[in-house]
Amino acid sequence: MTQIRKMPWVAAVATAGMTVATMAQNQTDMLSPMVTDGVPFQMELELVEWIGDPLPAIHSAAFAIYEDQLLLVGGKASGLHNFTCNPNVNWPAAEFNRSLMVVDFEMRETFTRSLEDGGTGVTPNQIASLASSNTLTRELGERLVSMGGYGIDERGDYVTFSTLRVFDVPGVIGWVRGDRSSLADHIHFHDAPKNAPADFFTICGGILISNGDELWSCLGQSYQGGYVDENVCPSVGTTQIYTRSIRRFKLDGPGPDAAPVYLGETASPPAWARRRDLNVFPAVVPDGDGAVALGGVFTLEDGVWTVPIVIDADGGMSMREPEDPRALRQGFNVYESARLSLWSESRRENWFVSFGGLGYQVLADGALVENNSVPYSNDALAVRYAPDTGSWSQHLIGTSYPMSTDEDGNRWFNGIDTLTIRIADESKRQIELDSIVEPTRVAYLYGGIVANGQGITTFPQTFASNQLFEVVLIPGAGCPADLDGDGEVDAADLATLLLAWGSVPPETPADLNADGVVSSADLGWMIGDWGPCARP
Repeated sequence: MTQIRKMPWVAAVATAGMTVATMAQNQTDMLSPMVTDGVPFQMELELVEWIGDPLPAIHSAAFAIYEDQLLLVGGKASGLHNFTCNPNVNWPAAEFNRSLMVVDFEMRETFTRSLEDGGTGVTPNQIASLASSNTLTRELGERLVSMGGYGIDERGDYVTFSTLRVFDVPGVIGWVRGDRSSLADHIHFHDAPKNAPADFFTICGGILISNGDELWSCLGQSYQGGYVDENVCPSVGTTQIYTRSIRRFKLDGPGPDAAPVYLGETASPPAWARRRDLNVFPAVVPDGDGAVALGGVFTLEDGVWTVPIVIDADGGMSMREPEDPRALRQGFNVYESARLSLWSESRRENWFVSFGGLGYQVLADGALVENNSVPYSNDALAVRYAPDTGSWSQHLIGTSYPMSTDEDGNRWFNGIDTLTIRIADESKRQIELDSIVEPTRVAYLYGGIVANGQGITTFPQTFASNQLFEVVLIPGAGCPADLDGDGEVDAADLATLLLAWGSVPPETPADLNADGVVSSADLGWMIGDWGPCARP
């Protein structure tokens, strides 16, 4: 069994160079067991050795891909926000990305053009919305749809913006690369549609997904005013309203000039939908195509949400009672991160994979640690959901970001607000697991926030990343605990593992969960796989 170590029931909050302890309460006290087998695939995560123009360091940006060119809009070029009592220190204006950027993956070139170049035809407040962070964004063919976002408006006030932006991606890329068109010709700005509430698009920290011809903005919040740590700072007049809602709309045509049409939203938002900065996955649900929301922050007691929300084909939300023994209670990778959604028709299972980020539960020195400071994670989690039976399980799959350190030897931790660039089954809601019969590159993970420490006992430094990783999916469960490759996990493999016990370099076979330490976690994995290897 994987070792679990509980840490003190306090949240460590960094403020002006000191740590303040505050009480926090998660949605559930107990978490579901972590499983290390039963996953019908493996994943490898490898750093792309980039030779060419430097890649921009960015996180929380809107983005789209067109003909091997990546368009980046807004986001931040710094790390996690600060926790002082001064909003201008916590979210400095200079850290918002006020340029549009294009990365040409084929030519390895990067192009940047300031939104404040003369002649854009875009108003100052429209520019401010384009520079915002944590927008809800979705690519639709040659269009990029982006809504809301947190930033600084033309008056210098911190706001969540209220508009929807629809980009003609090829046209915007051409403008960034220097053509003589007007930027305003390629971006259309929309207020809330007819019959919708005025704040319909006023969201940050949620997730935008497509379902057929509909777009769903899932959960999130409207945050108006400067950010301060309200646990220790006097009020600066901010308001924070969680949507607790699925807001549905569509575009009335196929072009970038199409206008939004209101379809509806959650009539009675439930208290347990008070979530933001979470992962939402397209999913097969009991009544067809819907979605699943995993994790998220914060409960009323500043804890994390642990029980998933199932979103049905009409946008309705349901959640099992936390006390139900069939409920999944997840503490690992609860914050928005890089993610992939997979579906196996033959098994009738969804698989939701999140790559690193933050969690109440993390792997630290080979043990599963529970810590209310919500430390950083480098490890991938796969959550299984079978809609026909309503069964759930969570699995460590032995995949993590490659080991790397800063100049002082501190390990980097990746994943928060990282962009997921899917390159397999791009036109489909989910990757079709049954169709992958050989190792296949399915996605790139780019940018995000990196921390030079895990944050269990001290608050690490954070930065915007410019690293690019590729994700390779390998069909079949594999047998990583068969260290000598003889088709069976046995005493010979156990001896190899014990000889490697302790800290090890990257790619050590006995380090089954790839956390840099051969420990009781790897031993538990090996015991669970004991005997002949299962064949796919």
